[in-house]
Amino acid sequence: MRITDIIEALRIKLSVPAGRHLYGVLGSYRQLKDFVQHLCQAKDPDNRKFPKPLSVNKGILNEINDEEFRNLVINEAKRPEPTAAHVAKAFDLFLRSKLKKTGLLVLWHMEMLFAYHLELNVLRTMATDDDWILLLLPGKRSSGKIIMFPEDVEGSYMLPSNLIADNHLWEISDGGNL
Repeated sequence: MRITDIIEALRIKLSVPAGRHLYGVLGSYRQLKDFVQHLCQAKDPDNRKFPKPLSVNKGILNEINDEEFRNLVINEAKRPEPTAAHVAKAFDLFLRSKLKKTGLLVLWHMEMLFAYHLELNVLRTMATDDDWILLLLPGKRSSGKIIMFPEDVEGSYMLPSNLIADNHLWEISDGGNL
């Protein structure tokens, strides 16, 4: 889809007050950057500018103090599970704190979630009624699945099929806004 068509479809979805409100946009990093530029100039259904996206990676790192971070890095190779649990807890704290401040949360730069294979259903459960979440995902549809980081030759990550409803997920076409 073209960027402008995705933004218009999103505006329509955001005008529905109740229900699940987890949305996603798929594309390359370049396409997602272009999407953000257009999104930040557009208005939401309440005639306010869409919020700027927040980096999940930075949010997670800001939730972990320096001493904890040093210990996690030192012990991660021997014991990766505590590091993954710590990252999951930091993500939960970040997400909850940001949802309290705004109705729509736009998230991108989520590589840490995929690197640690974290459970993503927290996004789905928190995106209800007055809380909307839009994920900007570096990925593409392929054979009915969502492949994250498709350009990664060492392997990729598949988004859980039940995370985002199909009619809440859009893929930027190669031409972007053409």
